[in-house]
Formats: sequence, structure tokens, C-alpha cells
Amino acid sequence: MSRRSPAARVNAPPARPATVRGAEPGAAWATVCFRPPHTGALPREAGLRGGPACVVWRTRAAHGPALVRFDALPVTERGCAYRYPAPCLHGPGRLPCDTHLRADADGPAELREHADVLVGRVPRAVTEARRRVRVLLAEHPGCLAAVVPCLGAGCVAGVRRATGEPWCARLERGGPRAPASPQAVASVMHAWVAGGGSPGALRAVVPAFAG
Repeated sequence: MSRRSPAARVNAPPARPATVRGAEPGAAWATVCFRPPHTGALPREAGLRGGPACVVWRTRAAHGPALVRFDALPVTERGCAYRYPAPCLHGPGRLPCDTHLRADADGPAELREHADVLVGRVPRAVTEARRRVRVLLAEHPGCLAAVVPCLGAGCVAGVRRATGEPWCARLERGGPRAPASPQAVASVMHAWVAGGGSPGALRAVVPAFAG
């Protein structure tokens, strides 16, 4: 399946109007903003509920905030409507904002085939989580990043290298009381790599607020 660049998606014509029946809970447009607003109330970590989340990314030498927003795909009489969400309104920064399609790793095949990011919902042992991430990337060539939660804390995140080979590592998700959701971790990882960052440099994605 051919994939469109983010720019092509933004410039694509809007979807035809249709009767909306609901929203697909296992898929959403995810927007990662590395320049969240400094005023007003920022949303807290949304966990598995899929709402907006304010998190902190960390490398060995730096850290910074990121706001992750999820816009669920509306379900119409013809299926899911892939309407592109509104972009961030601020100018470009050192780390570009990123919008991508996130889907449940065990969700409908149509959504998984189109997804930029796949997220598992069932926690697994680290070895099993690594194996699952590699399988997801191998079976979905259009997917750039995949994340599977681990038993206890943390998750295994994987991305597709430029050569096509997968890269996997266990990332910190924060304390046991309020860890960052696998969805937020996966989206920040996608944004990081899509913006030119090395996947090995990203060490953790944790909540910006203590739980």
C-alpha cells in the first residue's frame, strides 16, 4: 500500500460529508506538539482513555514537554472517516509537531493497514513484548512505530529503521501510580523519529504531572 506524506495528507481534499454514527475507540489521529502552551490549564495524563496528555520526553542529555492530542476517527455509514485534524497554529520549532494515525494492534485490519503507529493493549513479559513489536512491524510495512506494554511498568517500543529493519528498546513510562499510557509513548516515539531523532536517544516518556 502506498503511503502519503504528512504534507500530502494536509493538502488532501476533505472527506465527503456523511452521517456520523459514533467513534472508533481503537483508532485516532494523534497530534504530538513539542511546543505546548505555557498558559492555561494543561491536560493531565489520560491513561488508556485516549484523551489529551501532557508528558515529558527524556534523553541522556536533554528533556522537554510534549502535548499529545487524540482525535478519534468518526464512524459513518461507509465505515471510518479519515478526516485530517487541525494542525498546531504556532510556528515551527526545533522539534517539529507531528500528526499520524494510531490504531489498536488487535483492531480491524483496515485500520491496522493504514496505521502509522500500532499499540498493543495486553501487557506482556519483556521478551514476549519485544517479539510482539517485531511481528507488528514485520506484518505492517506501512507502520513506523509499535509499542507493547510490559508487565509491571514500562513498555517495549519499536521503530522501523531506514533500512527496514526493526529497532526495539524498553522505555520508562513513569512511576507505577501514574505511568504514561502506551498510546502517548508510541505517538511521541513516532514524532521523535519522524522529526529526525535517533530512536536510541529517547530514553523515557513520562507524565508531566505526578499521579
